[in-house]
Amino acid sequence: MSNSLGIIIARRSISLSKSYFILGIFMALLATFISHIPNLIGGNLPVNTNGTSLDITRALPLVSVALQVFAAILFSTSVSLLFVYDKNNGVLEYFLSLGMDQRDVYRHYLKAALILASGIVCFEVVLNVVTSLLLGTNALLLLEVSILVVIIAIPVVSFQTLLMMSFGSLQKQRIGSNQPLGIAIGVFMVMPAYILPFVLPSIAIQLDLALAAVIAICCLLMYLSSSRLISREKLLP
Repeated sequence: MSNSLGIIIARRSISLSKSYFILGIFMALLATFISHIPNLIGGNLPVNTNGTSLDITRALPLVSVALQVFAAILFSTSVSLLFVYDKNNGVLEYFLSLGMDQRDVYRHYLKAALILASGIVCFEVVLNVVTSLLLGTNALLLLEVSILVVIIAIPVVSFQTLLMMSFGSLQKQRIGSNQPLGIAIGVFMVMPAYILPFVLPSIAIQLDLALAAVIAICCLLMYLSSSRLISREKLLP
């Protein structure tokens, strides 16, 4: 039951809100297109009057990393909406009556979010590989982009989901009222990944990895302290 509950929650979340499912796929397709624009136009793009140029064959694929992460955020947002729905309808109360604590409840919904995020990330990686084979993208750059997407998407989705569940636990609200906040959190967390390829292209990858590490640490600390931060009563309708 414990292993399958995350899958059940993931399926229910998609049934509850298919719009995020569709938006996530659209964003993944858009990110793939942007990643391969250099193969269509080629060349360097001048960025200032000193003659310095930006290698878009490297910059745009790195920018697409943030877009692919955002696709994972959109794809998994429905889990946070389902959490609020289940809280208001007594499902979380039922889980608590089975002997679960706050951390157990959070774990199952977090697992559902990661299942959805992993699905869209795998879709993005496969799509990138197929497109690269057709257009002849640099294999090393493709590998770097794919690794960055996985390394950044998983902690970002985890942290955003935990934040949104905590936020949803602290107040009574109608389902969907926290959508703008959830999306804003996701955009804020991946914002450096949009900017770094243009501002600091030589160390953009290293800084993206550092960003992922910081978010992963924050996510772990928040999950471990969830039982203390959120009382059981906050999960009741």
